[in-house]
Amino acid sequence: MPEERPMPNAALRVLLEAIEDVMGANGTKAVLNAGGLSKYIDNYPPKNLEMEATFAQYGAAQQAVEDFYGPRGARAMLLRIGRATFQFGLRDQPAILGLAGIALKALPEKTRMKLILERMAKAAVDRVNQPTVVMEEEDAYYFIVEQCPCKWRPEHDKPCCYVTVGVLMESMAWITGNMYKVEEVACISNGAASCVYRIPKEPSE
Repeated sequence: MPEERPMPNAALRVLLEAIEDVMGANGTKAVLNAGGLSKYIDNYPPKNLEMEATFAQYGAAQQAVEDFYGPRGARAMLLRIGRATFQFGLRDQPAILGLAGIALKALPEKTRMKLILERMAKAAVDRVNQPTVVMEEEDAYYFIVEQCPCKWRPEHDKPCCYVTVGVLMESMAWITGNMYKVEEVACISNGAASCVYRIPKEPSE
């Protein structure tokens, strides 16, 4: 396994709150037991930015959800968990999203999209210990994550970071009021150098 990589308590806590929101208390207990995270049952990490959680734990929680539902069923659940992760983060931990005190409503939609992606990437670097950059092409933005919890999960034959897809989908919906079809087009768990998410500039129908 790769060596441990720390992340803030708040980042793992927000994920566990989102899992509980989607799966209920008993489902969350099953996930924590299966993921080797039973110490967090009824005892989530504190709401702070101390680097006491790890990427491996975050990945283990995601993997346990996938194992619980099976690869087909897990996609929809992990997307829902990702969307809830954004909402819990926005409400309780805006620092880990880079969205504390953000006021963008007056700006054009594409500008808002780019700004929020850049804010989230900067917060990933500054707060979450996760090197992330945003690239822009004519028809899409690319959110490129160079260290991902999937690195600590079993290898997958296709991209598996649905929680991040859900977070990005919900962030776009929150900032624009529209749904965007976010896709993970490269994934570290399939052997890519980075996890790459494509966010089209046009909303889905």
